[in-house]
Amino acid sequence: MTGSMVMAMGRMAGKRSNAYRAARRGAVRRTNAVRSDRRGKVMAVVLAAALAWGGFAMLTAEPARSDTGATQVISYIVRPGDTLWSYASSITPAGQDVSETVDELISLNNLESGALRAGQRLIVPAE
Repeated sequence: MTGSMVMAMGRMAGKRSNAYRAARRGAVRRTNAVRSDRRGKVMAVVLAAALAWGGFAMLTAEPARSDTGATQVISYIVRPGDTLWSYASSITPAGQDVSETVDELISLNNLESGALRAGQRLIVPAE
């Protein structure tokens, strides 16, 4: 019997030869290497795209601009019965929304709500 006949008979009997197993391991290693190589290429493309996008964003970004004029304010001491609405309506130009001025006063004074306490210091933009 020749070697190829023994291999053929072994396969028919459900047994794998050492040569077959070694060839199969090599195929598995090559497949993993191909997968790793493909994964590496994909990661390189993704990294290059991210770097290009970041570089482009840096080149086109506008620097922040700040208003050079200082806002002049008047400080008031809140009296009993005073409301933010009353302060806001006194400084809001005609035709504009008073509620926007109330929101501005809340932000300017770092208030958690629109409620005022007597004796509290309130900063109001000068007209």
